[in-house]
Amino acid sequence: MPDWVLAAERAYVAAAVGKRSADPRALLEAAPGIASPSSSALPPGSALPSGSGKPDRQARAIAAAGAVASRFLAVGTPRSFGIVIDVATEVEAAALSLVAHRTWFDPRDIRCAATHGGADELAAATGGRVVSVDEALACDVVNIYSTRARVTPAQLRRGTHVNAGSADRFDPELLELATVVHDAGLPALAAGLVDGRQLDELTIFLADGAPIAAAADRA
Repeated sequence: MPDWVLAAERAYVAAAVGKRSADPRALLEAAPGIASPSSSALPPGSALPSGSGKPDRQARAIAAAGAVASRFLAVGTPRSFGIVIDVATEVEAAALSLVAHRTWFDPRDIRCAATHGGADELAAATGGRVVSVDEALACDVVNIYSTRARVTPAQLRRGTHVNAGSADRFDPELLELATVVHDAGLPALAAGLVDGRQLDELTIFLADGAPIAAAADRA
């Protein structure tokens, strides 16, 4: 179980119950040291791409934030897990989303899609299978690393939870229909101060750079 994901969760809880400053630097003392992620969190036969022994901290922070958000906003036992990238250079960061989610979930159907290339490499890194973007979006949990994708309401089914970097990945109509949580709203969810998923609504988490998780990763 990746310590860096649990440290991020603790940082979000501390931000809520500790009434700390919104400045992420104020959260440093709340989070313990964080170990580098291990490929052991991936299915047998898969591994992070070569050279990934020390992934970028910002990539870890975004992956951890998405996993924490999914814990409270996704269906209880997600079976399908979609990842959408643009190109192969995004594989390492995107594969971390699965590593982080395996802290709490064990999805069996890993769907990998790319708008311009790299889906094969992503599938090899995660033990998943290559699908179209629409098939990847039709999962219980979806992680969008693509900056070129523009997701519309018709592409998502009710009950899906999506993690993405920012709102510009979505059609404005979809943002109106979905329950949207930004990184600044994640502490209250993690601390149980507000409710997470209720029924079969669409939920979207916008990492916005995941400053709280990034602060935890610098501890």
